[in-house]
Amino acid sequence: MAGLYKRCFCRPGARFRALFRAGFCAALFFACAAAGAQQIKAMDFRNQSITDILMVLAEASGTSILPDETVRGAASFHFSDSDLMEALDAFLSGYKLFHTRDGNVIRVSRILSGYDRERGRVSLKAEDVGIENLVKALAKTINTSILYDPLPDVSLSVDIDNLEVKKALDIIMLKLTDFVLTEDEAWYYIRRQPAGNGEADASERTPRITREGDLYSVSAERGRFQELVTELFRAGEKEYSVLTKADSVLENLYFSGKDFEGLLRIILEQGNADYVLNNGIYYIVELQRRDVLKKLKETVIIPLRHIPAQEFPSLLPAEYSGNNLLKIDKNTNTVILTGTAEEIAPVRNFLESVDRPAEGLEYHRFELKYLPVEDFLSMAPQKLLPITPAVVPQSNAFIVQGAAETIAALAGYIGAVDKKEEGYPVELKYIKIDELLKNLPPSVTKDDISDSGYPNLLFFTGPREKRELFVRELALIDKPRPQIRYELLVIEYMKNNETRFGGSLGASRAEEGASPGASFLGNLSSVMNLSFDVVAQFGYQFALNLSAQLAENLAQVYADTTLNGLSGQEIRFQNTDTFRYQEFEVDASTGNLSRTGVTREISSGLIVALNGWVSGDNMITMSVNATVSKQNNNPSIDSTAIPSTSERVVNTHIRTLSGKPVILSGLIKETTDKTRKKVPGLGSIPLFKNLFGESADANEKTEIVIYIVPYLVMDEGEDRDMNRRLERYYRTLAAEYAR
Repeated sequence: MAGLYKRCFCRPGARFRALFRAGFCAALFFACAAAGAQQIKAMDFRNQSITDILMVLAEASGTSILPDETVRGAASFHFSDSDLMEALDAFLSGYKLFHTRDGNVIRVSRILSGYDRERGRVSLKAEDVGIENLVKALAKTINTSILYDPLPDVSLSVDIDNLEVKKALDIIMLKLTDFVLTEDEAWYYIRRQPAGNGEADASERTPRITREGDLYSVSAERGRFQELVTELFRAGEKEYSVLTKADSVLENLYFSGKDFEGLLRIILEQGNADYVLNNGIYYIVELQRRDVLKKLKETVIIPLRHIPAQEFPSLLPAEYSGNNLLKIDKNTNTVILTGTAEEIAPVRNFLESVDRPAEGLEYHRFELKYLPVEDFLSMAPQKLLPITPAVVPQSNAFIVQGAAETIAALAGYIGAVDKKEEGYPVELKYIKIDELLKNLPPSVTKDDISDSGYPNLLFFTGPREKRELFVRELALIDKPRPQIRYELLVIEYMKNNETRFGGSLGASRAEEGASPGASFLGNLSSVMNLSFDVVAQFGYQFALNLSAQLAENLAQVYADTTLNGLSGQEIRFQNTDTFRYQEFEVDASTGNLSRTGVTREISSGLIVALNGWVSGDNMITMSVNATVSKQNNNPSIDSTAIPSTSERVVNTHIRTLSGKPVILSGLIKETTDKTRKKVPGLGSIPLFKNLFGESADANEKTEIVIYIVPYLVMDEGEDRDMNRRLERYYRTLAAEYAR
């Protein structure tokens, strides 16, 4: 939705103007948010809450604006492109509001107060503000407690400049005839005047409400609401109960010849109250002033014949739209007016003047061939669409009303923009379309590319200049991914025995008449069958030692393989054994085992996952995840138990040059096996088994070592023939003898 509003702001259309004039504040926020922290763009508010307007200004400018409890009501205002503070000053002054600024916080109120602490003088400005709010603001300004009894709901306008605090309070209390001010060094107290003073006594001696038969009269220039209610019920000799605490001062009550309930209703309306009669008792309840005013208003329903009801508010002049008397019913296309006769009459007259049939206008349907109708309406010039068009459901058409000249101009504009874009075929060599769409070059968007249905063919539908730039950028992307060859050797070494091989080469030399090549091949017989080129990677001495360890079962080859993969592609090598067993359960009542019928699996062995990536300098970065697991065999364990396994795991990231070996070691495991030797016969007798037998613990320590050599494959036809390897080994041997 935010994107729609932003687009409409840049290219305003009839639809946006209707929303704009209706006061959609959210749209204004998105249109103005880009303006910066203290600069706002033009915006228009029609009959919106003042607090909502301040909230939009705060969001648009990035400044905190906090209205207090005195800020209320609705407003209509147009903001032009300007600085925030200039626009805010104009708006607040127009609606009798004030503001103060503290850092990045702006506080808005109907009261402006100041205090000269050295001179003890206060300033206070406000218009049509409740007395209680004025007292609170004054107490906060002078930082002194001002206590008060319940104050009447009376509004006051003051303009106090540089007066003493007590004089300012005296001015505020001019309308509070029944209250007195008590002053202390640390506080002030506005106290209601106790009953029994001379004025009250005189009021009691001269009844303000009189009765003649069943008719009542009231004559009071000034009197409190609850006192007048009490006098009326005394005169009428009726029971009552007051359930409201409101006690305002009523003025100019002169009515005569009213029955009891008629006069009661008049007094209650003045005091914002109502009554309920129950079992002969009148219960006086509080009533909001707006509820009292509802009885003085009327409701008029006006059907519209020629204009849509939802567009009528946008046509209203500003002086008519600043109240809440207008409602719209779209279903019946009617306008509902609620207010007094004086309020309704101007709006009703204006409505009748505009709700007339349009002359010289015609309807025309336009069917778009290529452009979506929503996209076209968002880009069409406003002068061609003076009246908001109606989109035809389930079609790519719209209906517009306008003069013949406007219809003709709109048809010409549609012919110019509603054209089919021709696609330019682009063939991909190495990458697929889905890979390209995930990483598009910066010159294009997905809207410029159409899928052909083939993995290596697409159509470009943008302009020619953009297409040429796309083809140049594509040439940098559409290249074959480097290929990596991994030579992998995994060996398990026995660590509990030591073997020396230093004299092997010398022994071969001492044999008279022996062929050096035969001796060479004999020493390396165990590693010659390995695919991994041990001699080339680690030297002759390492290969000699490894060959001897393999021959004497002091080392075991877990894996010897060559893996190939693309750069960035994960490849896995797995050499595992799977053990399947049936699951048993124990009967809780008998303790017997029974088969559940469920078959489980446990796998053990070697799993190696490699993922290499070739950087621009031909360095290879590898992610290596290797797991070596082994199933433990213990004949003493119950055959129904799940066999246990042990694991050795390594996860690492390595960067190396192409052809440089990487060694991962340290995967060590130590196990202890108990063995017993005994003399046959005697060693089995319980009394003599310790004399003719002995027990021993055999410790076995093993280490898994992983050798990895990654190669950046530059030549797919690289020669790896065994004869060439033997020839290279022989040259190495000849160099050893030459030394």
